[in-house]
Amino acid sequence: MEAQFRDYINEVRGDGRTVLLSSHILGEVEALCDRVSIIRDGAVVESGTMAQLRHLARTTVSAEMASVPEGLADLPGVHDVVVQGQRITASVEAKGMAQLMAALGSGGVTAVTSQPPTLEELFLRHYRKAQP
Repeated sequence: MEAQFRDYINEVRGDGRTVLLSSHILGEVEALCDRVSIIRDGAVVESGTMAQLRHLARTTVSAEMASVPEGLADLPGVHDVVVQGQRITASVEAKGMAQLMAALGSGGVTAVTSQPPTLEELFLRHYRKAQP
């Protein structure tokens, strides 16, 4: 049934029509929607494409290194650096990505993965803020 639903939504979008989808199934929203609005207490608190909304949260970067460069935690926009042997993980703001990639390149990257924030992470940001 889910596959048929997705096919229908994509068919309607392909015809140039707009579909308003209200759902708590965030993976489905992320997969189907061109634009997303986060609503809290009946008001839109954030709206845009996933790319536009991702500025609100950090990207997670993991890398396997030949040698781990010094000072990664001191780079602007780089946070939560964890070094385990030759593997590093960090959360990175968009403004810090270029410097982090340059620093990792100097240490001989053997593998790297970059995971942008999910819609769930973006959504939870707004709901965690107001908790007492």
